[in-house]
Amino acid sequence: MPHSHTHNINKRFLWGIFLNLAFIIVECIFGIKSNSVALLADAMHNAGDVLGLFVAWLGYLLAQKKAPAKFTYGFKNATIIAAFINAILLFVAVGGISWEAFQRLDQPQPIASEVIILVATFGVFINGLTAYFFFQDRHNDINIKGAFLHMLLDAIISVGVIVGGLLIFWKSWSWIDPAISLLIAGIIILSSWKLFKESLDLMLLAVPTAINLEKLKEMILQHPGLVAYHDLHIWPISTTEVALSVHLEVMPELFTEQFSYSLEKILKANFPLSHITIQLETPTKNKKCETNCL
Repeated sequence: MPHSHTHNINKRFLWGIFLNLAFIIVECIFGIKSNSVALLADAMHNAGDVLGLFVAWLGYLLAQKKAPAKFTYGFKNATIIAAFINAILLFVAVGGISWEAFQRLDQPQPIASEVIILVATFGVFINGLTAYFFFQDRHNDINIKGAFLHMLLDAIISVGVIVGGLLIFWKSWSWIDPAISLLIAGIIILSSWKLFKESLDLMLLAVPTAINLEKLKEMILQHPGLVAYHDLHIWPISTTEVALSVHLEVMPELFTEQFSYSLEKILKANFPLSHITIQLETPTKNKKCETNCL
């Protein structure tokens, strides 16, 4: 990854953390002044999201850091671990929101709607701006996608709080606040499940979703001169890099470097593969895979 691009992403993480920490301080101050438990609870939720943002940034930094020789892939898989932790933090945040909402449904409390509307409007701006920082790279790295989702969902939560504040101001319906919180919690669960599942799959070295396995197998089989293949393995090195290794059985006259090179070129042109290792073999009878074959 180019140095300038890496530097820009690091700056976005730093700005995102700084802006959200400032917003947490604002929420705490106005929450105490207005005696608003809702604002204080949201400040705690945002603090969890800042932690998630920090974890995502830490994973990204580790992936760029030079590792000791024994880590032959470097620390690149730190981005996968960070994405998984980020997904878990999203679910923990949902638990906190839901718990607070159920308590408020049972015991409604007076709410300073004007203060909530003002602070939540500020929250939409801060969280929306931070989400925008990661908008461009969200499809290239699920770690950055996790950070983007955190901030986007926070912005949505703030919009929900504004709507709730307006209804409370208009109708004095105190139950609106916890009801909207539960609705938002459901939205977070639905939108975060894919991130959780994908990051868990990557931790277990599953074939990344960006790779169409059946199409890849078909492309290998159709390569001119190939007799058979075995020990095909595809695994994630990081959230952005994928490796492939395969044993190919070819006729003796095609046992050349050009054969491997041509197939590697085709695979890289059609799939997001960063590292390809091809081992050529001549056909033998009763050959079995030494490991699980794809």
